[in-house]
Amino acid sequence: MIIKLNDLMDIFDFEVRKNTKNKRKIYQFEKYKMINILNIYQELSNDIIRPIKYNIFLVKYPKYRVVMSLNINDKIINHYVARYILINKLDKYLDDRNIATRINLGRDYGIKKVKDYMEHFKKYDSFYILKMDISKYFYSIDHEVLKEMLKNDLDTTEYKIISNIIDSTNYDYINNTIDKLKNIELNSTSTRIKEINEIPHYNKGKGLPIGNMTREFNYILFI
Repeated sequence: MIIKLNDLMDIFDFEVRKNTKNKRKIYQFEKYKMINILNIYQELSNDIIRPIKYNIFLVKYPKYRVVMSLNINDKIINHYVARYILINKLDKYLDDRNIATRINLGRDYGIKKVKDYMEHFKKYDSFYILKMDISKYFYSIDHEVLKEMLKNDLDTTEYKIISNIIDSTNYDYINNTIDKLKNIELNSTSTRIKEINEIPHYNKGKGLPIGNMTREFNYILFI
């Protein structure tokens, strides 16, 4: 895998900086921008795979849910993976009705598809639309099954990088942090005890990080 420094610069300037809400993180990164970018370049170029560390917190509204946020370095790597590996390798497998986070698709395209289907089916007296949700879907995804599906489309280095992302929920600190956050809420004046208790843990070898669903996971999940 050939890594280009300018590609990493573009990822930061036009994707990560633009879409990161925590501007303090951006400020801290930009103080040593070139050093930070060069460090990422060295990691990727030298096939250095290090554990991904998440900042984990709870969002309370409209319902309690876990969010796992990345530091800027890992955001850049994840965006790079999406743009230069997964889109190139996996886009051919995606149905055009899978519109989330895909270039030139998105919400407006989805609305157009719905209107097209309604126009097509209005010749019938009635037709039905199924709206469904798979409970705890992202928590239940099997890492080994997912990696096996990807293996034949990625080279050795690409596979190691993607596997590191997929397996990043296997560390004990994640469930320990979730427990601490739940206990803080349970010991507060919150009346939503049942909802807090239903926040799940990650089982080893299963689940993808919630709140970190950038484009790479869209391409991983829908092949």
